[in-house]
Amino acid sequence: MRPDLATMIERVTLLRERCARGARDEGLLEQIEDVLSEGYAQALAGDAWSNSTEERLQQRISGEGEPFRARRLRLRLLATEHAQFQRELVALRRGLAELRHDRDRLCVGSDRRSAR
Repeated sequence: MRPDLATMIERVTLLRERCARGARDEGLLEQIEDVLSEGYAQALAGDAWSNSTEERLQQRISGEGEPFRARRLRLRLLATEHAQFQRELVALRRGLAELRHDRDRLCVGSDRRSAR
């Protein structure tokens, strides 16, 4: 089953917006850690789905016994779905990397404040 990355991408985006606004409310770092953990787990699940889809594409390419027109249509649909998913997976990984950077900046900022 194809993982739904859209919800996680939205969660990452919302947290990044809070960081950009300079939000320093309690629990923000904890929420970021949770989203990073969940996000990387979803990215790994996405990698697994992507790999299995690539295997199915290879099977369809060599699909003996299936009429050419039907095979071509299924290949096109699966390839389109795979390409869209890859774009979402790249967007998720990019957002997670940026959120990790935001978290690091927040941690440095809180370290400086506590050192005073």
